Amino acid sequence: MTNSLLYTFFQLMVAIFLEAAPFLLLGSVVAAIVEEFTDEEFFRKLLPRRHGFVMLTGLFAGLILPTCECGIVPVVRKLLSKGVPPAAAVTYMFAAPVINPVVILSTYVAFQGDTKMVAGRLLIAAVTAVAMGWFLGGAVPASILRNPDFAEEHGCSCCHHGSASSQGVFSRVTAIASHATAEFFEMSRYLLLGAFVTALFKISAPMSLLDWFQGNILVAIPMMMILAIVLSVCSEADAFVAASFSSFPQVSLLAFIGIGPMVDLKLLVMYAAVFKKRIVADFIIVPILIVFGLCLILADWIGM
Repeated sequence: MTNSLLYTFFQLMVAIFLEAAPFLLLGSVVAAIVEEFTDEEFFRKLLPRRHGFVMLTGLFAGLILPTCECGIVPVVRKLLSKGVPPAAAVTYMFAAPVINPVVILSTYVAFQGDTKMVAGRLLIAAVTAVAMGWFLGGAVPASILRNPDFAEEHGCSCCHHGSASSQGVFSRVTAIASHATAEFFEMSRYLLLGAFVTALFKISAPMSLLDWFQGNILVAIPMMMILAIVLSVCSEADAFVAASFSSFPQVSLLAFIGIGPMVDLKLLVMYAAVFKKRIVADFIIVPILIVFGLCLILADWIGM
């Protein structure tokens, strides 16, 4: 790699990281506040048992309690273990990492105010979340959890919800700062990996390959979906990584930000630790099919 290419590579990587980092930090702070001031009982009350409202509540709960996908699985395991219907908990699990204020804002900024990309992302998340909730509507928690009686949390190190017990202001601020810092640095690793791969691809990919992707959405969409699954970038920052692939069809970028918060490598590990094998298979196959199908349908509207 020549000095000029090396400079361009680091310039691209740093630019992607710095654009996304403020939203990742904002999401980390929000997650820390949620952890400090809520507990499992609060979540359980938020997601009602009445079937007519469970999926609707789960779909929009992220607007009140935004949760990144890195922390959503342990939260949902707790909800299920306390008897919250899978229709509500699973809908919340797939919707909250996208249908929340931080991710909506970051997507809007990353795509320079393109409301079609924001709306398309929200539509994909909503359709997939409702489909998964409906699919599990008749299930009970014990039928989908790998070990319903397991009391210890699984998931990333940043995902431990604390008690809302009375504490001093200083101790609460300290706890929020500590949790936000831990989550920010935890997710920064994935953001750096995404920025690294993106910058490397942009300076090394031959023009003939880029032309092939530009003219073939049937190849570009699954390729970007696979990239999202492998990179595992947090939903609060993945739009910036996707937007940097500006030469790709726009709908393939939508596929990237559509599938990432539902299926990626870190989520697969957590799914396998918490849910039964057949449920894990559903959590992988169904979202992939829905995202791919919706992106094909939305291709003309989003713009290829």
